[in-house]
Amino acid sequence: MAVIRKADAGDVLQVVDLIEDLRAAVNGPIPVDRAWTARTVAGLIADPDGAVWVSAGGFIAGALRPTIINPAPIACEMGWFARDGSGLRLLRVFEAWARERGAVLVQLSTGAEGLDLSRLGYRLTERAWVK
Repeated sequence: MAVIRKADAGDVLQVVDLIEDLRAAVNGPIPVDRAWTARTVAGLIADPDGAVWVSAGGFIAGALRPTIINPAPIACEMGWFARDGSGLRLLRVFEAWARERGAVLVQLSTGAEGLDLSRLGYRLTERAWVK
């Protein structure tokens, strides 16, 4: 079973590589700007309202943010990918962190042909469209 742990600065490049794999897996419309992505990941690691967890072949990253309609924090996943079978365990760690931090919702994204998360208690509330 893959070990899941909070990421540190030494994990940034591994996470950037996984984000490249994520973009390919979901047929992302724009290339990964590795420098920007590395700064963003490092910022989430350093941010008291951000978090990144890693396994040997996976990651999940996100932050607590209010929405435009309510100041209550929601846990916004900003990237989630695993090629080592740790995806569900990474998600559970993110959910536990969100609960501990007082988040009222967890917001996740999947690729257009991605997982149906309803079996895990999630419901589809919005769709993202890009042009």
